[in-house]
Amino acid sequence: MNGTASFVSILTILTIFGSTALAQIAEVRGVNGDVTYSVGGAGPVPVRKGVSLPVGSVIKTGRGSALDIYLGPDFGTIRLTQNSTLSIDRMEPLKALLTLWDGSFVGWDAKVPANGTFQVRMSKGILGIVEGKYRVDARSYLVLLNGFMVYAFVMPDSKLQAFTLQASPPVYFSPVEGVKPAPIELQREVELQSKGRLR
Repeated sequence: MNGTASFVSILTILTIFGSTALAQIAEVRGVNGDVTYSVGGAGPVPVRKGVSLPVGSVIKTGRGSALDIYLGPDFGTIRLTQNSTLSIDRMEPLKALLTLWDGSFVGWDAKVPANGTFQVRMSKGILGIVEGKYRVDARSYLVLLNGFMVYAFVMPDSKLQAFTLQASPPVYFSPVEGVKPAPIELQREVELQSKGRLR
């Protein structure tokens, strides 16, 4: 092997290892109850703690079940609640895209850098999360205990309107009311859902 070929081979190896080191993961940190995932139309597989969920995964939680997924230091942790369906559409060091088809999840410790994006698609809009502790419901109900997020919501007249949520104090969004201060009962509910560790 000549010098040029050796250099190219080494460069290729370093590039592969470098890409692997930079790859963003979605790691299962805890599971309670009946939770499965499937990829590419394959049959559902039970989710186990420690598994890294690949891009394209469709995750489903059963009744009384929950799942903690660590998305990395930029995007924090999300807890998928019971009877929910979530897909991981994109996971890169500075870009994460999820789709919440049904149900809800709570999230915390997101600190997305200025050149990054963390987005959640729903049937009526797309949410951009910047930081904080929050809950996202597939029916476009949002709660933000602290932090910052922007929701581009499809209004009844089919026009897209951006709503900014910033806390504290805690706020919530509903399709009917827009952005309002969050009642103490709602704050306690979200705190309770994000409390403790799943096994």
